[in-house]
Amino acid sequence: MKIDTIIDLLDVIKETHKDIIITNNYDKISDSKISWKNYKTGIFKNLYSKEYEYIVKNRQYSFLLKDNLGCIQFYYEFKDDDLMKIKMAYYPYPVKLRESGAQIESYLEEIYDEALIDYYYDIWEIFNHEFELDINDSELRKVLEKSSSLGNNESIENLLLAKFESKYEHTNTSHIRIDYDANVDSHNKCEIQIGSINEIRIPINKIISPVTFFDFIIKNILRRNEYYKEIIKKSSYKNLLHHNRINGIDIIPFSEDNIHAI
Repeated sequence: MKIDTIIDLLDVIKETHKDIIITNNYDKISDSKISWKNYKTGIFKNLYSKEYEYIVKNRQYSFLLKDNLGCIQFYYEFKDDDLMKIKMAYYPYPVKLRESGAQIESYLEEIYDEALIDYYYDIWEIFNHEFELDINDSELRKVLEKSSSLGNNESIENLLLAKFESKYEHTNTSHIRIDYDANVDSHNKCEIQIGSINEIRIPINKIISPVTFFDFIIKNILRRNEYYKEIIKKSSYKNLLHHNRINGIDIIPFSEDNIHAI
């Protein structure tokens, strides 16, 4: 797998999935690296929503997806023609509103992400509620009316939590990534890692294509969406996936224990 081959595959992703990609930000930044401008290393250990906000604001991604679907990173490092390091990562959008909101395209035009500002304020409300409740807050009023009709006498804390839960369907609290390091000795050369849980690393015996990783992500987040239902029917897409799957690079030797090893 050569550096120009990786660029070609990223171009294939860009063209194949253009309907769900807002923008791409990958480049061959040297003869030995594929990344994005102003690449920064390290793991963000604070609130995940701040990590996501930082990544988007500083364009630390290869592909930014539409409809608040998150962003994907592809980083490759070569030495001569040998593949030395890979990072493939998916950062989901941290908040899913129960109500429909503005598309993320409009957020990109602003300095701050308005949905996340609202989210942070709601968190602040829960932990800092030493003020009178806003009777004009429509969401809180709905909760109060429901509570009153049931004869409940809820605490302020429970009412604020109920408001929060009524507004947000769920939150994503971490990212998933695949790392490969040809020189590593302290852990597996290729592995899946969830967020910053350093103690749990799932070994992989094959270096997969960026096409395979991209499909794995969108298949899981869009499996019930018409976009993926339609694209997976296409013979050209099936052939693309098959070709990239059979051309994964085996890691030899591979001596790590499988998850079901006895």
